[in-house]
Amino acid sequence: MKKYLVVLLSALLGIGLMASMAMAQDVPTLEIIANGVEGGKNAQEIAYYKEFLVPEFEKKMAEQGQEVNVEVIETGVPDERFKSRIVMDMKAGRGADIIGFDQFWLSEFVEAGLLKPLQYFDSNWDKWEGWDQYYTGIKNMMKFKGNMYGLMKGSDVRMIYYNKQLFREAGIDKWWAWQPDSWQELLDTARKLKEELPDVTPLQLNAGSKMGEATTMQGFYMAHLGTGGRIYDQGLGKWVGKSQDLLDTLELYKTIYVDENLGDADMQVAAKAREKTFEAFQNEEIAMLVEGTWFWTDVIDPDAAWGIRTRDAQIGWAAMPAKNPGEGINGQDFVSISGGTGWVPSPATDHPQLTWELLKFIGSYEGKMAYMDYKPGAVTARKDVAQNSPVTSENFFLGTVGPALAPVSTYRPGLEEYPKVSVEVQLLTEEVVTGTAPKKAMENYSKELAKIVGEDKVANKPLEE
Repeated sequence: MKKYLVVLLSALLGIGLMASMAMAQDVPTLEIIANGVEGGKNAQEIAYYKEFLVPEFEKKMAEQGQEVNVEVIETGVPDERFKSRIVMDMKAGRGADIIGFDQFWLSEFVEAGLLKPLQYFDSNWDKWEGWDQYYTGIKNMMKFKGNMYGLMKGSDVRMIYYNKQLFREAGIDKWWAWQPDSWQELLDTARKLKEELPDVTPLQLNAGSKMGEATTMQGFYMAHLGTGGRIYDQGLGKWVGKSQDLLDTLELYKTIYVDENLGDADMQVAAKAREKTFEAFQNEEIAMLVEGTWFWTDVIDPDAAWGIRTRDAQIGWAAMPAKNPGEGINGQDFVSISGGTGWVPSPATDHPQLTWELLKFIGSYEGKMAYMDYKPGAVTARKDVAQNSPVTSENFFLGTVGPALAPVSTYRPGLEEYPKVSVEVQLLTEEVVTGTAPKKAMENYSKELAKIVGEDKVANKPLEE
C-alpha cells in the first residue's frame, strides 16, 4: 500500500511539474539587446531597461491579460563587434526581438534583407497615435525607400555656437540672442569680429580630412543644405557631382578661409585639428564654431576636458541660416543635420505582435519620458516629451534646441558608398581652404565620385552662367 501511495504521489508530482513547465512555456519571452553593460559602457541605457522598461511593460501587458517576460542582453563591446553580432544573428534567423540600432546601418541591413518594415509586425502600424508626436525629420531617419523600420531613441542636431562675451566686446547687435538670417548676415558678423577683435578667429566651419566625419556633418552639410543641395539625389537615385549648389557651398568656404581670412585654414588641416579647435574655443580664441549638441553636453561641459566654467551664461547658439531665406533644403530658412540611434524589431522574432507592442511602449510618451531621465543628453524624438520633460524644461539648452532644430533637420544618405563619398567631401573642402579654385576642386570631386559609385550613378547638373 505504501509503495502504491509513493508511486501515486510521484506521478501526481510529475504531472504537477509538467503542468507548471507547460504554463511557464506558455508565457512568451521577449529579448532586447543593447551595446551596453551594467556598470560599464552605456550603463545608463541598461539601467533604463532593467529598472523601468522590463517591469513597467510586463505590468502593463499583465493588466491587459497578457503575461510576458522581457530579458535584457548586455554586451558592452566595440561598436563594430556589436554590429557583427547582430548581422550573424539575423542571418542565422535568431537573436533578440528588439535591437539597439545605429540609424546609419539602416540601408545596408535593408538591402541585405535583414530587416522587415513595421507592417510585417502589425498591419495597422501606421495607426499608432504616437507617430503624430514624432518630429518628422527624426522619425524619417528610420525610413528607407518608403518603408519604416523602427523608432529613433533620440538624436542630435547641429548649430552655430558663439561666445557672447566676444560678441559683446565687438559690438554685435543683439549679442545676447544673436541669429543670422542669411549667409550674408553670418559673414558680416564675422567681418565685424575680425575688425574689432583682430586676435580672435571669427568663424570656424569644419573642413579637411583631419576633421574626419566632423567635416562632412558639422561643416560641409551645414553649408550645402543651406543652398538646397544634397550630395545624393533620391529622386534621380544618383550622387550629385557638379552643381550650382555645390559650387555655392565651396565659394562660401573660399570666402571664409581664402578671400577674407575669417577662419583659420591652418587649424583645419593640422594634426589633431579637432582637439586644437576645441581648445581654441575654450580659450576664447574662436568666436563662432559650427558643432553638434554633444559639443555642449560633453566637450564644453564645465567639468569636461575643454570645459567652460561659465558655459551657460557665456556661450549662446544660433540656427544655421540658409544662403538666403527660403533657399535651404525643402525651402527652409534654417538647416541642420542629425545622426543617432534607435530600435528595430527583428524579423526572427517568434512573437511579432508582442514585439510591436514592446516597441510602441519604448517609443510612447511614458517610455520616452523615462528614457530622458536616464539619458538626458540627447534631443528627444517626441515633441510632447520635449515640452514636458523636467530634463528639458530645467535645461535651457536642451529645452530650446530640440524644438527649434529637430523640425528642420535631415540626415545622411545611409548608402553603402557613403563612407567613401564622405572622405572625398572632406578632401574637396580641404582643397578649397588650401587654395584650389572651387570649380577645379568640384571637377576633381566629380571624377573621384564616379570612380567610387560608377559614372552611371553620378548626376552633373548645369551651372549658372
